[in-house]
Amino acid sequence: MGEEQLAEALEAAKVAHFDAATGACDFAALVISREHGHLAACLASIAEVDPRRLRIAVQTAFWLNFYNACVLRDALEVEVEGFFTRERARVAGRSWSLDDIEHGLLRGNVPKPGSFSAPMKKSDPRLVYMPIAYDERMHFAMYTAARSSPPLRVFHSGALEDELEEATRDYLRANVRVKDEGGRAKFRLPKIFQWYAQDFGDERGLLEFVLARLDEEVAELVDRRDGRVKLKYDEFDAALNTRPRPPA
Repeated sequence: MGEEQLAEALEAAKVAHFDAATGACDFAALVISREHGHLAACLASIAEVDPRRLRIAVQTAFWLNFYNACVLRDALEVEVEGFFTRERARVAGRSWSLDDIEHGLLRGNVPKPGSFSAPMKKSDPRLVYMPIAYDERMHFAMYTAARSSPPLRVFHSGALEDELEEATRDYLRANVRVKDEGGRAKFRLPKIFQWYAQDFGDERGLLEFVLARLDEEVAELVDRRDGRVKLKYDEFDAALNTRPRPPA
């Protein structure tokens, strides 16, 4: 098995156990399902896969799918302390936590929010697996099983650019609110922008990133010439996304 089989297993679990309209997962059914067993088997089978042998776009898609598959396989533990720091699976003969993947590889080995040190030391041999191309849109591609999480998605090398852009655009349009308050645009942004502000540059860079992906009528509320913009962030909801699927 390899990266293609992992993507297929993740897609099968999504189709079988996620509600297409709400994005909610029936975790109780998932954990006892054939799809869950197949997903776990695929994760075990890639323990010796070397991502450096994959093309650049394939590498990023692989790490995103690997992250999402680990979360989905172990989702009932997500509220347990240390979930993201504990080793979850092996790739290239080495063990990885979710923080290793997100902050060590996909974010370029920078500290996670609330920390002052990078997740990996400069001498860590796993750093050679960091994808060459950094892309801040990966924040909207990683599934955490929380209600505030971006929906679960599966990524493919040949369509990665379009899939990342679609994931980002859909998440922002669903979660960003803009109001006109006396000629001043008031933005209500997901907490993710407050946590990872440095990944989007300064405030202007963040706003431009968001505005480029909102509907035109929403973006027109903002007068960027005088900078009259107010930012507010949502509270983070860490509760497990366990809403039941609606009856057929």
